[in-house]
Amino acid sequence: MSSASSREEGFALPMTIFIVTLVTIMLSALFVRVGVERRIADSGGATVDALAIAHSGLQRFYVHYDSLGTAPSNDPNNPDSLRVNVTGGYADVVAHIAHDPPGGDTMYLVRSTGHVIEPTLGADPQAERTVAQFALWQGGTIATRAAYLAANRFNDPDGFPDDPDAVPDGTYSMSAIDECTLTLTFGMRSLQIPGLPANQHPLLESFGEIDYGGTPTLLAGTGFNDIDWDGVVGGDFLPDYTSFTNWNTWSSYLIDTPLLTLPDVTGSGLLVVTGDLDLQGAVFDWRGVILVGGAIHFNAQNMTISGMVVSGLNYQLGPPQPADGVWNPDGTTLSINYNSCRVDSAMVALGGLAPIPNAWVDNWATY
Repeated sequence: MSSASSREEGFALPMTIFIVTLVTIMLSALFVRVGVERRIADSGGATVDALAIAHSGLQRFYVHYDSLGTAPSNDPNNPDSLRVNVTGGYADVVAHIAHDPPGGDTMYLVRSTGHVIEPTLGADPQAERTVAQFALWQGGTIATRAAYLAANRFNDPDGFPDDPDAVPDGTYSMSAIDECTLTLTFGMRSLQIPGLPANQHPLLESFGEIDYGGTPTLLAGTGFNDIDWDGVVGGDFLPDYTSFTNWNTWSSYLIDTPLLTLPDVTGSGLLVVTGDLDLQGAVFDWRGVILVGGAIHFNAQNMTISGMVVSGLNYQLGPPQPADGVWNPDGTTLSINYNSCRVDSAMVALGGLAPIPNAWVDNWATY
């Protein structure tokens, strides 16, 4: 009996060790699997974060160049790049020239690589993801045909200028001589080159009054139809302000109202009024561009506009047609002078990178 019991005890010990070892291996494998799955989950989450960071960097790049008003470099050997720091990492964004047609909009491929940084794991990125989008650089421009281009007539209450015998009550001047001057410096000397006078400019006039007459073809060649007024009033134009705010910041303003009355205003930039514009008070001084859908009533005592003015743009939308404006009332002074520098400054706010729809990919290879 004692001999058999000893043999059984000798067999039980190895079996116990074997079972314990087997359970340990199974538990270790389970822990390893859980760790791998956790790392996979963490890696997947980091990849998603990298995608979000890359996309954020892409949008910040657009905003950056929109605010500058200048296009990225068109040198293929030295493309513009920008590092955008965001919460959880950073994005490296670079703009490559994709197509640069003569006289057309430059097409860029904007590539953004998002890097996820986990501070507890060091400075090396834990995940990366590259996205890209094609975009066009569209500069803010406007066709210039006159210092003041009107699709509706502007008359003095006494009949001037339609009545040759009428005498204007106020004082007015309109000049197409470009006030903008170019200064060239040579050592200690400088030379100022004035703008092109009206009589040397084949397209520019001091005052362009269009007799619409219900015939859209009469507007051809005047620059009037080059302004997408339907898009402006339809929501395609996103201004900096939609109310009387920060008039002297060279910003863009869209005032959607049947009648805008401005008393004693001094400002600069692009002023867009969907209805009529009534200038009141002692002074109206504007530097830049004024676009008016309806009529302009020049009723302020001293009015100076340096840039360009277009009115009657609601003619593009069809009936009802805007009423005639009133200018040169008794005791007023009106001066409208073309200034290409101030026109360009007013239009800078409209320039920027325009992403091409359906041209965005989230798996672009780095190159």
